Amino acid sequence: MDCIINLMDKVNGTSTNIEGLTLYAVLSREIESGNIIKLSLKESTPMSSSFLNSSLGELVDRYGIDVFKKHVRLINYTASQAEYIKKYLSMLKA
Repeated sequence: MDCIINLMDKVNGTSTNIEGLTLYAVLSREIESGNIIKLSLKESTPMSSSFLNSSLGELVDRYGIDVFKKHVRLINYTASQAEYIKKYLSMLKA
């Protein structure tokens, strides 16, 4: 089943570990349920490495990059957001 999650509906910002852990908890529940997540980055603030480490990084650590890619899709993103996240994820696999 597909679900759309608007990032900024779940967190107040994208700079702290606490905000990242909040997103991690939301996404983890959906992955555990077998859902495909469309994560909307519409109107999101710039993401810090702390935020990414505590959200996407933790998901990859727990489930692996293949499960992450199978279950999480980004939507409503800018080219710079996509490039930043792609670069971040490629560093995790190295």
